[in-house]
Amino acid sequence: MFQNRNMIFPAILVLGVVLLIFNDMGIVTWYQMRQERQHIQAEIDRLILEEKSLTEELNRLNYDDDYVKKIARERFHMVKPGEKVFRVVDRRKVTK
Repeated sequence: MFQNRNMIFPAILVLGVVLLIFNDMGIVTWYQMRQERQHIQAEIDRLILEEKSLTEELNRLNYDDDYVKKIARERFHMVKPGEKVFRVVDRRKVTK
């Protein structure tokens, strides 16, 4: 009977440690949630920077006429009246 009492305390201790580590509020769950929180925070920071960049772009498009002209020339190949467009062919690129 005395041996059973000596085995009960370590068994309860081991069971308590296992529950502390692996239950719903355990250390493993806490660590996984912490990692997920860090990933989400990094995504939020990236999206905040992207929003700031897009807001600056929008402001430039609304208020900077020279920028609008530059974008029209680059993206839509627009020219001013009287300008000529010369296409340059890069002959170094050989298609096979």
